[in-house]
Amino acid sequence: MNPPPKPHSAATQLPPGSSAAPPDTSIDTRERILAAGAEVIGRKGFNGSGLNEILTLAGVPKGSFYHYFASKEEFGVALIERARDQYLEELKESLYDRKRTPLQRLRAIFTETRNQCQAQGPTVECLIPKLALETATLSEPVHAAVRCVYQQWSAIIAQLIREAQSVGEVDRAQDADRLANVLVMMWEGAAIRMQIDRSIQPLDDFLAFVFDGLLHPRR
Repeated sequence: MNPPPKPHSAATQLPPGSSAAPPDTSIDTRERILAAGAEVIGRKGFNGSGLNEILTLAGVPKGSFYHYFASKEEFGVALIERARDQYLEELKESLYDRKRTPLQRLRAIFTETRNQCQAQGPTVECLIPKLALETATLSEPVHAAVRCVYQQWSAIIAQLIREAQSVGEVDRAQDADRLANVLVMMWEGAAIRMQIDRSIQPLDDFLAFVFDGLLHPRR
């Protein structure tokens, strides 16, 4: 378990209208707030979610929120970083499974995400893609955090593509960074179409098109 975060300077100067109750500084409070925020914002988006609803779900007073986060904006950045870290943790087994070839590991990453979507239902709301659709109205720090996650995601994919190129699984003429960016865009498009169609089929189409055709090495 991580040590409790250091108190924020904002904890002693609450914004107008904040609860007068002393902040709850127990170790798991920050995580409870983040988990509630991920659930509410995953459904309603960042701009459509209010702190009161999030804190009611978390079961903590507003003073606890400002003990950990100076603003909703800072909270949004923390939520994005949390979602990123959780996702990367889930991918570790596939990323570092040396019993698989690089291309097999790359396919496993997308396949595992596809399987999660199937298990949770094709209308599942994912936090970071949800926020990505709001980028035009997000503050710059939150927008930058979303952009950074996609850059990191593309970098991981690009590295696997390079490994696959080195062993002849992917055409060496392909620009790994550009191809990785395209794959991320295609996947996000497939995920949106999954929501529209309420079907997992767009993700299956992505997997078939990319791994059974696009990434085959040139003969």
